[in-house]
Amino acid sequence: MRKGFCAIFLLFFHLFVSGQTITANGPTSFCEGKNVILTLNNPPSGKIQWKRDGADIPSANNATYSVLQTGNYSVTVADTLRYGPLQVTVFDNPIAAFTFNPNNQCSSTPVSFTNTSTGNGLTYSWNFGDPASGSNNTSTLANPVHHFVGTPSNGNHSFSVQLIVSNANGCRDTFTTDVSTTSPSTILSGPNTTNYNGQLYFTQCSQATTADFSFYNTSQNNNSNTNFRIIWGDNSPDYVSTSFETSNPVSHTYGLGDFRLRFIVTNSSGCRDTGFYNVFVGSNPAVGLENPGNTTICTGTSLTFPISGTGSNPLSTVYTVSFNDGSQPVTFPHPAPANITHTFNIGSCGTNSGTYANSFAANITASNPCLTSSATVAPIYVSEKPKMGFSITPHDTVCVNTTVRATNTSGSIDYVINGNCSNGKSVWSVSPATGWTVASGSLGSDNGISNPNVWTSGTSTVSFNFTTPGTYTIKLKGGNQNCGIDSSTRVICVNAAPVAAFSVNATDGCSPSNITTTNLSNIPACGGTTYQWSVTYSNALGCTPTTADYSYTNGTNATSFEPQFRFNNPGVYTISLVTKNSNGLCSSVAVSRTITIKTKPQATITAPVAVCQNGAINPTAVVNNCYATTAATYLWRFPGGSPASSTAASPGSIVYATAGTYTIELDVTNECGTTTVTRNLTVNPAPDV
Repeated sequence: MRKGFCAIFLLFFHLFVSGQTITANGPTSFCEGKNVILTLNNPPSGKIQWKRDGADIPSANNATYSVLQTGNYSVTVADTLRYGPLQVTVFDNPIAAFTFNPNNQCSSTPVSFTNTSTGNGLTYSWNFGDPASGSNNTSTLANPVHHFVGTPSNGNHSFSVQLIVSNANGCRDTFTTDVSTTSPSTILSGPNTTNYNGQLYFTQCSQATTADFSFYNTSQNNNSNTNFRIIWGDNSPDYVSTSFETSNPVSHTYGLGDFRLRFIVTNSSGCRDTGFYNVFVGSNPAVGLENPGNTTICTGTSLTFPISGTGSNPLSTVYTVSFNDGSQPVTFPHPAPANITHTFNIGSCGTNSGTYANSFAANITASNPCLTSSATVAPIYVSEKPKMGFSITPHDTVCVNTTVRATNTSGSIDYVINGNCSNGKSVWSVSPATGWTVASGSLGSDNGISNPNVWTSGTSTVSFNFTTPGTYTIKLKGGNQNCGIDSSTRVICVNAAPVAAFSVNATDGCSPSNITTTNLSNIPACGGTTYQWSVTYSNALGCTPTTADYSYTNGTNATSFEPQFRFNNPGVYTISLVTKNSNGLCSSVAVSRTITIKTKPQATITAPVAVCQNGAINPTAVVNNCYATTAATYLWRFPGGSPASSTAASPGSIVYATAGTYTIELDVTNECGTTTVTRNLTVNPAPDV
């Protein structure tokens, strides 16, 4: 029976080990080409042998093993202890491949791609290496068709096309090959080349009404090209020729304005491509910005500025309107809008616009491929419109004699008069007028007048000490003579100081004893009160157990309004309460009640263990009444002794006339119950004389 138990235990031990001691440093299911490291943790001494599907893995004798193949992996140590198995699954990768047709075709001919990848549940991600084709540069189709764009005018192109295939297990493979397209080069050179708004322009900038341009064919592989055509873009007849040598320019006369030139080239294979160019003839554009008047304003005011003189500008003209108030410029293409509206949200004090101090300016520029013109409206005087606000710390609900700090957060209320800046003014007030004092700072005064110019400013921060409970309103008023007056108010609630008080249903009781509390603490006028109860313990009489044992009952806890307690061990427990109000800013003095937990008497008998026949004993008792309020009573029992019982604390002399073994019993009783203790006594026979 014992041997069978050991065998079962050993099997259980092996199974437990097998489930706990082989760990992997990553997923145990992964794609081909990756691996996972298996580790035998804390192996016992002896030869280590890793196995796959039950067969030894040659030379796999270390505590770690790198797994590359699917299988059940286990370990034996010293040919007896077995760990595992642990299943590892390696998924097959798909194989990406494709063909395409045609190759080396004209760039205008679409290319068809045929997927030849292998694998199950495949998804496809194509990239044609042709960013100029925009959103068409990628595809998720199995067999897509793509029209290659490349870089216009540059002739032949080679594109690196990539296909990524993924299977249902997330395994991937990539195949990349090049696809070539051919097209004639359409590079045209001309005079005064400039880049304007991201486009290439040929320009002639002057006051003349016409301009002559000479264009050169600088295309690559020009010998293979068989037809050249230039569409001038000004409704004049096209230039058409079967030859266009680099050394022989083609000339054309343009009038004023913008023109879109197209250079179309066809090669001997019949491929055709078009290059696009811009031509500009003219001078600086016309533009005007009108003053709307009434440009002395307050923040938050909008002004509308008429835009004039732009009707004859060419289409390539771009207009930019800016304000030196920190706002972003606004840009328009031609034709320009009739006007521009702008809202001024900050004051102009401290900003100079040309010769105008403390002012903003509105500016418009008109640009074309040749030159830029501008117009400005100044001065624009912007005074700060008062928008008053202030913060309160530590909180807007406090208790008496707490300092409250009010801080002006309004920002500037400066104003501009004839280009000169002056500070606006702000004053504080509190109502009612009594129950508080100013601890630091100054309220200022409006001197009974609504004109801010004659006010006496208060400080940006004022601290108040509220000495009487109640509700107070702090007001911050500010203004200037240009933009008027604004005010902000905050209500401050001042609570009386918290006073903790409570009663208990009993101040003593026999263990275990249930005690309930009645909370008599004062209630604040605003906000709530938090309660923190605590219990301390003492046991001067040494009644056992000598450690505190109590709990909160009926779902209450140390932060309840009226917690309930259960006291289990004897001793003196002190329940204390601290209350806080005004968001915890004000705390009461701790108030306490003492609970005495009594228990049955604890007693021991002091008496000899043996006495001779006809001998006497004088037993005594050591009794701890354990906080009882009534005196303990005694009942001694002396079977075989004389007297046979006693109710005295010390029963006196007890005589045993007959030899034998006896039990002395003592019952000690108080209001919590009776404790019975015993002691054995051996009465030895008297010797024969």
